[in-house]
Amino acid sequence: MCFKNSNKSFTIIELLIVIGILSILFSIGIPAFRAYQPALQLSGTVREITTDIRYAEKMAVNEQINHGVRFSTSSNQYQIIRFGATEEVLETKSLPDQISFCQISGLSESQVVFNPYGAALESGSVVLINNRNTTTTITIRPSGFVKIIK
Repeated sequence: MCFKNSNKSFTIIELLIVIGILSILFSIGIPAFRAYQPALQLSGTVREITTDIRYAEKMAVNEQINHGVRFSTSSNQYQIIRFGATEEVLETKSLPDQISFCQISGLSESQVVFNPYGAALESGSVVLINNRNTTTTITIRPSGFVKIIK
């Protein structure tokens, strides 16, 4: 009788070589990822603010009451607000530490307000900046159209 040796496995040297190659790839990849991280964070924050602006617009149409978003450049926060008989803050959100409001133009009292038809009471723009001085602009048109400009 003949027994066949079917032990197929890796040797210690092969495993050490694979671990060495992976560590080299990670050491190259982590600094590259960190270089893109501020831009990714700015992009994510801009999308979140745009979503919240559109949410305020939808709430104005659904509830038939003016809704809006108020921006605070001093505290790097913004609030989603319901304007009725009294002003009610629905939610307050803070920007990440590396991102701040650079400029808010065209919006009186630094807020965008939507009427029950979904139209903005005035057009304007909100510019955000990250710690690498990259800016992204959110524009709001009187029709209620919200656009991101990089």
